[in-house]
Formats: sequence, structure tokens, C-alpha cells
Amino acid sequence: MASSLPNAFPLTAWSMVRLAVSEEKPGAIQALDRLCRLYDKPILAYILSDGYSAEDAADLKQGFFAHLLLHNSLADAESLRVKLRAFLLTKLQSFLIDQYRRGNALKRGGGKVVALADLSPEQRYLIEPVDPISPDIAYQRQWLTTVFSTAMQDLRQDYAARGQNELFDVLAPFIDPHSQPEIAALALRLGRPEGTIKSDLSRLRARLRDLIRAQIAATLEDDSDASVTAELKELMGYR
Repeated sequence: MASSLPNAFPLTAWSMVRLAVSEEKPGAIQALDRLCRLYDKPILAYILSDGYSAEDAADLKQGFFAHLLLHNSLADAESLRVKLRAFLLTKLQSFLIDQYRRGNALKRGGGKVVALADLSPEQRYLIEPVDPISPDIAYQRQWLTTVFSTAMQDLRQDYAARGQNELFDVLAPFIDPHSQPEIAALALRLGRPEGTIKSDLSRLRARLRDLIRAQIAATLEDDSDASVTAELKELMGYR
């Protein structure tokens, strides 16, 4: 999706945003803010898994984004040519260490992981299931979840734009290639031939794969097919 800002560049392409920020192009900071906030749930998952209370984690997440959007926080982004995922994680870890050292971060209750009962349903979703001693795993898993859920949202919008909301709603539960839907029942429900339903499912799954790869490509410096495949394989290892 192209930007209408001066010196337009794709708002969702990390390499382009990073370059624009390094060159101080108009609209660069706003583009970075939009891109990073798309992936803010992994940030919250990391902070929660690191033992902060729900309230403190929310405050720290906001503080991290405010800190990140300063030009000096991005000074090395262009030279390092890192993935967005790695960039955000490294910056977050440094930010939390700095906050702790400066005494500005709110204290964690005795160093213990926050009780799940103190979290909202959404926060419990972000932190489960995770290894409580590994905020990094929580971050990586939520990153994968965000990639998938964002791709699904885009897929739904694609079908809605074509007036195929019902088709999407009926077929979406069978998006997993390993699922075995009753084709005859789906054909009867949708009033479509069974062969057409099979084609519909195939197209739905293929489109989701394309959208997932597009989501991943947007966070990489090298968005080649090989790099996207390698990144997806690495992310799937955190399931």
C-alpha cells in the first residue's frame, strides 16, 4: 500500500521505512509508528512475561514506543540492516534495562511473574501459553500470531471487497490444509458444486499463504522468497 506522504514509500515495508528514517524524509516517523504499532502485541507479551504487572506493562509499552520514535533510537538501524523483529526485540531489551537502571520503571512485585488472575482476558491471551522464564519465547510466539491474524484480517477484507463474506465465513474454519471438511455439506449450504467448493478452499488457502508471506516480507531487509521462507521457518519453530 503506497503512502500519500511526500517522498512516498510503502508504509508497511521495514526496509523502506528504515531508510526513510535514516534520511529524515517527511513522514518517516509516522510510517515507522504505524508499522511498529502493528506489531505491538509481541512487545506487550515480552514485558508481561518478564514479570511486570498488567498496568506497568502497558505503561512500559507506551514508553518504549515513545522512546523508539526518537531519531537517535534509530541511528544504527540503516547500517545494521536488521529484521524488524530483531530490531524491536533488541531495542526493547535495552529499553527495559535502562529503565531498571535509572529507577524509572515501576517495581515488579518481588520479582515474581504477575498472577494470571490480575490480567485482562486479552492480556492472558497474549501471555499463554508461554514459558514463564522466557520472555523471548513469548515475544516470538506472539509475533507469529500477529503475522497470522493480520493476514487473516486482510484475507477477510479481500473477500468482503468482492461481496463474498458468506463464502469466507463458511470456508475460513477449514483454512488449515489438514482439516477435512464435509465438501458435500458445504456445497449444499453455499449452493455451489462440490468441485467449485474444492477450488474455493484451494484458493482461500493459497491466498492466505501469500498474505502471510507478504506480512513477513514487509518486516525484512531482504524480502526475497528464500529469505521469507527462512524467516517463516524460524518463526514456526517457536510454536
